[in-house]
Amino acid sequence: MAGKRPAHAKKAEVIKEIADRIKKSAGFVIANYKTMTVAQMSLLRNEAKKNNTLVKVYKGSLVERALRDLKIKGLDEFLVEQNVYIFSEENITAAKLVANFKKKHKKLELVAGIVDGEVKDTAGIKEVAALPTREELYSMFASSLLYPLRKTMAAIDEVSKQKTE
Repeated sequence: MAGKRPAHAKKAEVIKEIADRIKKSAGFVIANYKTMTVAQMSLLRNEAKKNNTLVKVYKGSLVERALRDLKIKGLDEFLVEQNVYIFSEENITAAKLVANFKKKHKKLELVAGIVDGEVKDTAGIKEVAALPTREELYSMFASSLLYPLRKTMAAIDEVSKQKTE
C-alpha cells in the first residue's frame, strides 16, 4: 500500500475546503439544526443564496481539524451537535440570516461563530445578529440627514402659509 488511503485523501480535501472557506469569510456561524426538516433546510439554503451566503453541513470532527490547522481556538465545545455551517462575505450576514430564519422556524439555534477573525460564543454571536446590516445603517444615516431638511421645509411651509393669510 503506497500512499494514502482514498478515504484519508478525501477527508484532507474536505478539511482544506473548510479551512479555505473560513479564511475567505468575514462571517462564519455555527447553528444547530438537529430537529429541522429537509424542507426547512431547503428554505434556509434558499434564503442564504439570496444573501450571497453559503450553508454547508460538515462532520464536526472535520471542522475541528480545519480550525486546528488555522490555529483558531474556542469553538471546539460547540462542535458536538448536528451543526450547519454558514459562511458569508460580510461580517454579520451569516448571524443575521440565522437569527431572522429562527423567527419563523424555531428549530434552528445560533451556536457560535467567527466575525472579522474574532471567535464569538453563543451570547456574542447573538449580539452580532442584533446589529443592523450595512444597508440598514445606510438607511439610518440617510434618514438622519433628511430629518433636518424635512423640519426646515415644514417650517418654511408654515411661514409661507402664515404670510398668505
